Amino acid sequence: KAAWALAMDRRLNMVSINPGLIVGPSVAQHNPRPTMSYLKGAAQMYENGVLAYVDVKFLADVHIRAFEDVSACGRYFCFNQIVNTEEEALKLVQSLSPLIPMPPRYESVMQGSEVYEERLRNNKLSKLVEAGSAC
Repeated sequence: KAAWALAMDRRLNMVSINPGLIVGPSVAQHNPRPTMSYLKGAAQMYENGVLAYVDVKFLADVHIRAFEDVSACGRYFCFNQIVNTEEEALKLVQSLSPLIPMPPRYESVMQGSEVYEERLRNNKLSKLVEAGSAC
């Protein structure tokens, strides 16, 4: 809140990139605390259709684009994957291994069953990534 207030007072154009769970090579292993904090509510987020994550390379690219695009402004919810099937949830768990162990009943067979409706959208981010942005 303080940063937004300061930006408004000084008439600065502030950009905030708000990522979902950040995944990528060794990210979870090097940052276990934020990963585990995010995942505490994973089951509820999954059922509500809002469990999202972002690849660290995509996130870095978004930061660069936001810096380079002078029309970028405001908040951007940054994710490039929403988990809404059991199969996607298991793939996420596999990508976080060994930090998060694979549940025993899923070690050999991964098949999706229930699908939860996606309730997140990142249209503003998509516009920034594709070309320019508008507030």
